[in-house]
Amino acid sequence: MSSRGPDWFTDAYTHSPGATDLLTLFGAEHSLGGIPNWEAAETTDENPERVAVLQRLTTAYLRSALDSSDPGWAKATSALTEAGAAIGRIDSK
Repeated sequence: MSSRGPDWFTDAYTHSPGATDLLTLFGAEHSLGGIPNWEAAETTDENPERVAVLQRLTTAYLRSALDSSDPGWAKATSALTEAGAAIGRIDSK
């Protein structure tokens, strides 16, 4: 799809004035454990820890985006940082 390499995946975060956070999961595949839709069974990544981290962080981000008084995103990002950056990282701007 691109001769640039994997860095093009971050273009929306890098170049968008509205994007404030970027989650990078190390070693993750494109279809992460049935995330695309409710009945999706296909996956290229069956790592349950990555799927769980993605679920928790996505839920926390959306809750905090919809309710500015919800501390979920701040707690979730702290938990990821405290757990050590073995599974991924969050960049914020």
